[in-house]
Amino acid sequence: MKKNSKKARKGISTSIDFEVTDPKIRIVASVIFILFLLFIITYPLVSLIGTASPIRTQTAVTRTVYETIDVKAFVIRDEKVIDHMYSGTIVPAVNNGSKVAIGDVVANVYSDGTKAGYAERLTELSAEIEYYRTVAMNSQITQQTDIDVYKNSVNDILFNLSEVIEKDDLTSVYDLSRQLREAITKKQMGTGIKIDVTPKIQELQKEYDSIKNLAVPSSSVTVDGSGFYVNTADGYESAADFSSVRSLMPDDVKRLLETDVTSVSSHNVGKLITDFNWYLVCNTTLEALAGKTKGSYVTVFFSDSQVDEVRMRIEAVNMVDGSDEVALVLSSNLMNEHIAGLRNVSVKIRVGSVSGLAVDRMALRTVDGEKGVYIKMGNLVEFRKVLIVHSDDNIILSGDDNETSGLLELYDEVILEGVDLYESKLLN
Repeated sequence: MKKNSKKARKGISTSIDFEVTDPKIRIVASVIFILFLLFIITYPLVSLIGTASPIRTQTAVTRTVYETIDVKAFVIRDEKVIDHMYSGTIVPAVNNGSKVAIGDVVANVYSDGTKAGYAERLTELSAEIEYYRTVAMNSQITQQTDIDVYKNSVNDILFNLSEVIEKDDLTSVYDLSRQLREAITKKQMGTGIKIDVTPKIQELQKEYDSIKNLAVPSSSVTVDGSGFYVNTADGYESAADFSSVRSLMPDDVKRLLETDVTSVSSHNVGKLITDFNWYLVCNTTLEALAGKTKGSYVTVFFSDSQVDEVRMRIEAVNMVDGSDEVALVLSSNLMNEHIAGLRNVSVKIRVGSVSGLAVDRMALRTVDGEKGVYIKMGNLVEFRKVLIVHSDDNIILSGDDNETSGLLELYDEVILEGVDLYESKLLN
């Protein structure tokens, strides 16, 4: 019996010593205990995060939306076609859209292409000589402000140059390239770089003198009136009566838009635009005009054209009784070589604009009969009313009203997504 008891005690003692002293068991036990504590501590936080509603916000900022009309339009000018009997090659003496007076030479006729080429080269040389003479006269630029001006000018011209290259507007590319060269030259002189252009002027003048007697025209074309000269005719010069443009009706505009071009004489040497004002006519609706009437101004954008936006005056809004369609007559006195070539055009007419705080439509809610949005104010949810001044498929614009309290304000953090939102809710 004693032996068995001793063995039993010995067995128990051996078991206890094993649990306490084995380092592997102690490490495993410690890890399990630590993981258990972490689970107890983090479980409430994990549960809270798992059940929290994620939110996405957008800052309310001011945006302007423009009301526009997209239409086909027809351009009408007071134009006189110039025909001249000639044999040989004709070379324009002035740029398209240039203002001319009675008796001015607008083109020269040369007996062959070689002489015409000399004439074109003389024009280029004259421009180059004039440019370098201007550089010589403006060689003293000492103020830092002037340098800054030319730095900005170089950047602006480079930007414009990239745009016209993309549009394949070769005339503007040439003009802007010259402007860029001039701006870079003035910037260099402003930094103290000495530029002696005298040898260049002498070189150009020598070439000019060597060919000037080789470019004698056989005849010249002069104008018998004043206005703007354009070196080509398009065949639509007599499509509309300039004196009765303001009386055009919707059917008249349709006819103009469908008019076939008439043939141009083989002896045509261009045309003379004899009136400073020109007109753009199109058909639209009273509703699209958004309240614009005669005497109002609109901004017109020309698609697929080198013409910049043009501010135009509404001269007439003509309609037939019982119809909402109107003939819209616009006018402008701005003229350049690109405007001088406009005829059948696609335009976007900006008739108005509205500004407000832009909000994504998905954020719009109705609470107690009031339209508004929830915003994040710190870690609280608050409701803000909106005064809708514009609405489309994507956004709404909220306006301002001094008589209405609790409206959406600039830079509010609008909640776009979230569930179970309500006033004064505490965000996790």
